[in-house]
Amino acid sequence: MLCISLMPGEYFTVGGSTVIQFDRLSGERAHITIHAPREVPILRGEVLERQGGKRPDCVMPLSKR
Repeated sequence: MLCISLMPGEYFTVGGSTVIQFDRLSGERAHITIHAPREVPILRGEVLERQGGKRPDCVMPLSKR
């Protein structure tokens, strides 16, 4: 798994046609912008799992606070 640290305004690309940009940090929330072709499905993890999808094995568990 690749782990990337970004400053606001920085971005990375996936597959040449998808761009993920770090917009800002607000409290404990990171705001990101995703530019991808319409045919690329983008789902929040909670929506995927609510619809019966499996949590990807590569996703780290939530840390206990």
